[in-house]
Amino acid sequence: MVAAACNQITELIIYRVTRHRRIVLILFLLTVSAVSQVVQKGPKVVIILPVGVPSDKVDLQGYLYGIFGAFGVQNVRVAQNMRSLEIETAIEGKVADRLKLLAWAPGCKIATFDIPVQQADVQESFSCNALSTVTLAGRISAISLPQKEHAQIDVRYLVDWACDFFGLLDCRVPLILIATATPDRDGRFEVRLPDFAADSTSSRPGGAEFDFMLREVKTGNLIAWLWPESPSLRSLGGLKPASSYPRPTVFDVRKPPRSNSAHTLGRPGA
Repeated sequence: MVAAACNQITELIIYRVTRHRRIVLILFLLTVSAVSQVVQKGPKVVIILPVGVPSDKVDLQGYLYGIFGAFGVQNVRVAQNMRSLEIETAIEGKVADRLKLLAWAPGCKIATFDIPVQQADVQESFSCNALSTVTLAGRISAISLPQKEHAQIDVRYLVDWACDFFGLLDCRVPLILIATATPDRDGRFEVRLPDFAADSTSSRPGGAEFDFMLREVKTGNLIAWLWPESPSLRSLGGLKPASSYPRPTVFDVRKPPRSNSAHTLGRPGA
């Protein structure tokens, strides 16, 4: 009986020791897994925003470059009352070598940045170089005017030359929301556009244009593209940047394919 009791005690000790080792091993494996999942954080690029410009109206778009290739930093929206914006430079633990940015704010020229990423945080200032505006008095052609209530016109600036600046043959072309307008029953509307024709940065080879899109207010669904009626004002499917426009500037309607949703941004005839 004594021998049996000793055997039982020995088995219990071995079980507890083995169980303890298993628990320690599991905890060790979990710790190693957690450590391996810690993503390396690289230095930050801090963009100081211009004084006197509403921070939530600033548009920043660009790419990080590194051993991971090119990673898009698209449509960065800045919260209200912020004076700076921090951009992380590590993608899945891999730190970028360079950051290229395109920045715009109402009343300012477009600014470009080519920033080498260093060991420490980098700080750059987005200075607002003033740019005048152009009033465009538009009218949707009566023949093609869609009978839609509660519609609005979104005007976006399609920056085709940006792909050359980013050094990419095929990039996501920056599309900057410039203004919105509500057409009246006769299809007339008015918007103020930046005079990008007077901005040397915006006049780079590669082109750019203003795209006009008629949307439903409630859903944001695309009703139609608005295409300048006059070929002399047209760049592909959009309006050429200019320092003045005819009054009124007449637009034809180009219907989108049925598959287009609220986020479709393609060009008419493309």
